[in-house]
Amino acid sequence: MAKPPTDHARPIGPWRRAIRVLRHNRAAMLALGVLGCMVLCSVLAPFYAHTIAGVDPFTSNVAGSITLNGQEVDIMQPNDNPLHLGLTPIGPTGHTTYLLGADSQGRDVAARLLYGGRNSLFISACAASLCLILAGVVGIAAGFFGGVVDSVLSRMMDIMWAVPVYLFAISLSIVTVSQGLHIGPFVIEANNLLIPIFIIALVYVPYAARPIRGRVMALRQAEFVTASRCLGVPQWRIVLHDILPNVMTTLVVMGPLLMALALLAESALSFLSIGVQAPAASWGTIIQDGEGLIYTRPMVAIAPGLAIVIVVLALNILGDGLRDALDVRDSAHRNQ
Repeated sequence: MAKPPTDHARPIGPWRRAIRVLRHNRAAMLALGVLGCMVLCSVLAPFYAHTIAGVDPFTSNVAGSITLNGQEVDIMQPNDNPLHLGLTPIGPTGHTTYLLGADSQGRDVAARLLYGGRNSLFISACAASLCLILAGVVGIAAGFFGGVVDSVLSRMMDIMWAVPVYLFAISLSIVTVSQGLHIGPFVIEANNLLIPIFIIALVYVPYAARPIRGRVMALRQAEFVTASRCLGVPQWRIVLHDILPNVMTTLVVMGPLLMALALLAESALSFLSIGVQAPAASWGTIIQDGEGLIYTRPMVAIAPGLAIVIVVLALNILGDGLRDALDVRDSAHRNQ
């Protein structure tokens, strides 16, 4: 009597194989852990601000004071210059309250850093997802149908490609911040987070659509696609069942890299006051708040800058790990 096949004899799918390879990539798993910690800390921002620190990170507190080591300390203190003219916010205290000091309006920098992370990570993740959806539709349509469809979509992408990314994003942001966004009967206010999400997603569509188009053009000549056409399978079924599953790996690999680019773009727009609008905070707006304190209280600008560097670096390492895990042939070639 034949023995049933063991678990080792059963073939595993490409996604399970990719997860197994990714789990053995220490750098990628460390990057994933860092991203998880950053997301968790940002989600717990209200708990930290109201329960641990006991502050309101969105209310000016220039006349307030805190108790440190049994002593009452003003949040805004005299400058260290010889004449002691002007006021400087308190620096890092090392305590739960004003851990990283205060900004020029007397607000807790640590609490604002966590709240800013919520908006920055949310905007970059949503913008990257929307960009992948739009780029996937454009790339698959242009690569699969070819002809006039490919020519029209490719020329549109070329026009967008010709404009520098940040110049394009700044131009769109200036218009939407001043007037809001009008889509038919729907009006999106200037302070809505959907506006930076849509702008950032739109400006990066050409960069994501081109490699998808090239991948689809190669798949269009594959034998299984030719066989489906000869059997009279409708084109929409070929796209959904043959093309899209083979393009998903490319979309997954591009996800972390696009999120890193979106985070940098969001921070740049917010720093220029055309991204996240007050009273909301993001890492870019906090850096702008610390611009005037760079010589006296540099931590106001350094802390969000370090957060951006850590997240972008982790996303790039995770993207490299996903590429190695999903491209089996490339990984096998490097391991030889």
